[in-house]
Amino acid sequence: MNRLEKSNFQPIVFILDLLKTIAIFIIATLLAFLLIKASFISDNIFGLYMLSVALVSILTQGYFWGILSSIAGVVSINYFFTYPYFAINFTMAGYPITFAILLLMSIISSAMTAKVKKEAQLSALREKRTDSINNMIKHLLSAQSIDEILNIGADHFYSANQSSVFLCLGDPIKPQKIIFRCKNERDEGIFTSMLERQIAHKAFNSNQAYGAATEEGQHNCLGTYFPIMGNQVTYGVIGILFPHSKWITTEMLTFISFMTSQLFLAIERQNILSESQEILLEKEKEKMRSNLLRAVSHDLRTPLTCILGASATLQDNKDLIYSENGDKLLNDIQSDAGWLIHMVENLLSVTRISDHTAKVKKQEELVEEVVAEAISRVYSRFPQAKIQVAVPEELLIVPMDATLIEQVLINLLENAIHHSGDTKPLLVSVSKDKKNAYFSVRDHGKGIPPEKLANIFDGKSTQEISDSSRGLGIGLTICKSIILAHDGEINAQNNSEGGSTFTFSLPLKGVNQHDQ
Repeated sequence: MNRLEKSNFQPIVFILDLLKTIAIFIIATLLAFLLIKASFISDNIFGLYMLSVALVSILTQGYFWGILSSIAGVVSINYFFTYPYFAINFTMAGYPITFAILLLMSIISSAMTAKVKKEAQLSALREKRTDSINNMIKHLLSAQSIDEILNIGADHFYSANQSSVFLCLGDPIKPQKIIFRCKNERDEGIFTSMLERQIAHKAFNSNQAYGAATEEGQHNCLGTYFPIMGNQVTYGVIGILFPHSKWITTEMLTFISFMTSQLFLAIERQNILSESQEILLEKEKEKMRSNLLRAVSHDLRTPLTCILGASATLQDNKDLIYSENGDKLLNDIQSDAGWLIHMVENLLSVTRISDHTAKVKKQEELVEEVVAEAISRVYSRFPQAKIQVAVPEELLIVPMDATLIEQVLINLLENAIHHSGDTKPLLVSVSKDKKNAYFSVRDHGKGIPPEKLANIFDGKSTQEISDSSRGLGIGLTICKSIILAHDGEINAQNNSEGGSTFTFSLPLKGVNQHDQ
């Protein structure tokens, strides 16, 4: 007897079935005595014991108790209800044949009852399996990650087969991820044993089922292992630890293979989706690089030309230029050099968020301090600017890279100063809801042409923006990249009463993805 067959014997089930059989026959015997005493049954009480045999077959497991109760029924009739009473006597004329026929009828009745019960159980099991497959496919279609797919697969294998489950991504010897769904701690210990891992490793390498009750032999193991494979690719192994060897039927193995194929298709689909998303991300990065190059070529050429022209004029005509004109040229040089420094700062900001992970390292920052620092830097460049601030009275702390968010606020404020065409004060406001903090920069100028709103963050310079204005493109492109790297959003809109408002959001603590 092998290890799996030994595990089939369950003492508790055996004792319960024994008690059920004894109780049914005690009740049947007592009922027979009462019916005879009440003259309802005179000679033939075999039908009552036939009913008892059927009940035993229905309420117990297997054929054993039904056959045992058939024998016990014949003996009980002979002992209690056949002359001489309370004695076993099969020697009377005609009795051996009569009781042999009764015993055979009882055994056949028991076997047929047990068979009908088994067929009913198999029918219910097939229906349950069909529902399990449908539910599994439905949940796998809604999965958003490999981890979610693996957990859904483990849950459905566990519930559909009523057995402990071992799901491994990758080679079981050196797995990438392992998931257990076990009925008890003992089963998890079985799965983690070296023997079971080696059998699972064989299933992974050979692309065929290995283990208990498979064509490849039992290998003295308890589990049955199926590769998660298709299209000459193997993603992992699913292991099932059946409580009973009789459960491991050809139909069951076919059912599990079909479930495994659905799990493979879900993993394959998710991998294709992930690859597509990576391609789209690379395409978006390439688009951003192209826009930046276009914006840089536009925005750097003008100040460099102005610097060269002004410096050449001073050098060639320094004796002929009046002091006022000379000061103006020097101021132009200083202004254009400051703009170039600002452009370099923007480009350095881009290099911080243009790596392969597109993540930023966040720390909890006091919003009021970040806004104050950004406004201070704007005032150092534009002393004539007028800026109003509205922040919540409570302390608002948001996870962010403070330097990058300051750069966003500076870019938005400087764009408003350059392009609004109005001298009214700018308004910087901060608010929040349960998930996000919102930063807004509002001006009262001429607003943004409606046809430009959709592409304003794409870094495209327009002919309507003169060279002296330096362009909107690179600053807003950087703003968008920084906010997206923070898992936030940024948008622009025109105000009904005039001017425009740029708003960006940052996730509050606990709701962002890239906190480190």
